[in-house]
Amino acid sequence: MYLITVMRKAFSLFSWGSSSFNVNILNNVEIYLPVKQNSTIDYGYIEKCMQELEKERLSELDTYLLEAGYKDCTLTEEEKKALNNINGVIMKEIPIGDLFKIIKGKRLTKADMMPGNIRFIGATAENNGITNKIANNNHIHPSNTITVTYNGSVGEAFYQTEQFWASDDVNVLYSRHPLNESLALFYLAPIRKKGKRYAYSFKWTKEKMEKDLIWVPCKLDNDSFVCDYEFMENYISAIKKQCVANLIREIDKERKSYNKETDYWGSLAETKAIENYYFGHEDPDTWMAAESFECYKWKSIDQSICDFFGGDKTILVGCYKGKKHLDWIESHQMYTIRLGKVKGSMEANRMLFEKTSVLVLYELGKPNKLSAYKVTAHQEMAKEELIALNYPNENPRKNYMTFSFTPLDMDLNHLADLHLIEKLIEINADNIKGTPVFIEP
Repeated sequence: MYLITVMRKAFSLFSWGSSSFNVNILNNVEIYLPVKQNSTIDYGYIEKCMQELEKERLSELDTYLLEAGYKDCTLTEEEKKALNNINGVIMKEIPIGDLFKIIKGKRLTKADMMPGNIRFIGATAENNGITNKIANNNHIHPSNTITVTYNGSVGEAFYQTEQFWASDDVNVLYSRHPLNESLALFYLAPIRKKGKRYAYSFKWTKEKMEKDLIWVPCKLDNDSFVCDYEFMENYISAIKKQCVANLIREIDKERKSYNKETDYWGSLAETKAIENYYFGHEDPDTWMAAESFECYKWKSIDQSICDFFGGDKTILVGCYKGKKHLDWIESHQMYTIRLGKVKGSMEANRMLFEKTSVLVLYELGKPNKLSAYKVTAHQEMAKEELIALNYPNENPRKNYMTFSFTPLDMDLNHLADLHLIEKLIEINADNIKGTPVFIEP
């Protein structure tokens, strides 16, 4: 992080079209680094500096979350309903021009760009589109609008919370319905998806944008479909709470990594109740409980457990996250693991799939809550197929291997007494919780 910062400053002198930016030049670019008295780079200082900055920034973030009203991430009934009903929402394609009045930005010469406090929105994908702050206020757009670039970084869209000047590479969208942050955030996703189809050489002009269609949730009103603004607001509000709750969890992980409580983290204790509430409930994002996988031989497992299964079968030990996840697994008689070149993939171990005859499941955090099934078939499935089956994860990966099964009438109390799950965890205690395990002869 330290090196990236100083390199960005040094490289900021280069710009497209005005200078060559090749390897030979890079070799001669100088950056400023702390050094010791013997003129060697002081890496120890760099690491210490970044640790202190991280503590400071995380402390500020922690304070901000509390002051901004994110102390309670509990979902309302309306928000829960919006999350649960996302796959059942009626979606309609509506012209952007029907939703927004579109106004083209205005060119501003360099001579007019005197430093000031007015945001200047240009054709950039960074910093909410802000490329500068100017004093010229002759052509100002109000806050609570959306900016979309049609040149340069085509299709980049941002919600603007303060008044601004838009360059002639930007279109400004004025909502025909009262706009707020949640609605704006919902609109940004389909607008960006549509805009990214355009290239620099095929500009997304105002006229094209007015005719382009985007998918929007709708509901019936007097025998005609209208935009379901209430759903959009509740859905985005729920997503924001999920993101904040995840952020709080990550902050807590960072705090624990320092192995001691400091004054930086005093206020975080106040947010612990959020984590206990939110992450004690079923979290769709963790239903896909496989960040990696393991494959063991029966000879590496306790003989007592080996005797329980006979030691001649290949079994898959997996986990589920809560009742809702288990209900989906059992109602579809299907268990999934990831495929593809992604973290947690089992792509390299496909030979195990056809050999697997038994599936043992346990509830995450409850190693004694076991169930067993006879694997009858395995089949690769794309995410679209799983979505059609109301797969619990709202954003599944591209490909999965699915195992079909039928229930097995087995007394698993003895297996629980033998502490199968705990012993598998002990073999590699550093594994992510919920890591699926194959055991083969």
